[in-house]
Amino acid sequence: MPRPPVIATPEFQPIPPVTRRLPSTRSVLPYAPQDADYVRLPVGPGALHAMRYGHGGPTVLLVHGFTTSAPLWQKVAPILLARGCQVIVPDLLGFGESDRPVGGPYAVSAQARYLDRALALLRISRVVAVGQDLGCVVLRRLAAVRPDRVDAMIFCSPTPGDAPRGPEIDAVRGQTGPALLEISSRPLGVVDLLGPVLRAAVSQGESMPDSLVARFSAPYTGSQGARHLLDLARAVAEEEEGDQQPISDSGPLRVTGKDDPMVLGANASMLRLDGALRLLPLERPEPLAALIMNSIVPALDSSVSLEERGVPG
Repeated sequence: MPRPPVIATPEFQPIPPVTRRLPSTRSVLPYAPQDADYVRLPVGPGALHAMRYGHGGPTVLLVHGFTTSAPLWQKVAPILLARGCQVIVPDLLGFGESDRPVGGPYAVSAQARYLDRALALLRISRVVAVGQDLGCVVLRRLAAVRPDRVDAMIFCSPTPGDAPRGPEIDAVRGQTGPALLEISSRPLGVVDLLGPVLRAAVSQGESMPDSLVARFSAPYTGSQGARHLLDLARAVAEEEEGDQQPISDSGPLRVTGKDDPMVLGANASMLRLDGALRLLPLERPEPLAALIMNSIVPALDSSVSLEERGVPG
C-alpha cells in the first residue's frame, strides 16, 4: 500500500525574519537600483525598509537624515559596491518606506535599537557607519550602547555637538497645528514645506530635482502626513538626560560642504569639501565614497586588495 503524501501545514513552515520584494514589484520603488535587494526587517513596533547592495566584504551602513530617506545614498552605494563592499541603506522607522506605527517610538534611542536589531537579522556583526545630520545622532547612540558593532564612523553635516537639531528639524518643529493642517490641505501638501528646506541644503539646483523632492516628501502625504512629520521632529529631538555618552577614543570623522552655514567655526575637526552645502551624498558622492573606503579596515581573509578597492596606498 503506498505511503500517504506528507502535507506541509502552515504552522510547520518556517517564516524568514527578512522578507524580500520580488524584482517585478520594483515599480513601487522608482529609485530602487537593479544591483540591490529590497528587504523588510521586523524590528519591534514595525518593519524597516532597507536596500542591500552585495553580499560579503566589509559592510558599510548608510543612514539618512531628517527630511530625507534611503534615496539620499543612491549615488554613493554603487561606488562602494564596485569597490568590494556590502552596503546596507535603511529607512529609519517612520521615514521613507519603513513602517509608521502610531506613537512610534521614534526617539533617537529607539532608532538606534531598531538599527541594532536590523543588523542582527541580516547577520551582520560589524559595520563602518555613515550618517547624515539626524543619522549621525542615531549612529552616535548605536556606537555608545553597542561599540562592538561599529568599526568607524563618518558624520556628514552634523550639527554642533552632534545634537538632534538643525535647520531641517527646526523648520518642522516651528510649525503650529493650524499651519500643519493648512499645509496638508494644499494640493502639494508637505512638498511646500520640505521643498525649500531640501533645496537650501544643496549648492546646485540639479542636485535636488523636483522628482527627488517628491520622493522625500511622499511618506508625508495625506491629511495626517504633516502631523506625522511634526511628531517625528519632536520625537527625535527628545534627548534623555545623560544621553551624550562617549563613543570611542578617536571619535567620528566629521565632514560637510565648504559653505555649510550650520557648522560653527570653532569646530576645527570638520573636513570641508568644495562644491557642496549639506547633502554631500548627492553633491559629492565620489569624494565621500573615498573617505568611507579610507575608513575601512579590510578583513584578513578578504580577496579584494586595497588597490582594487580604489583606496590610495
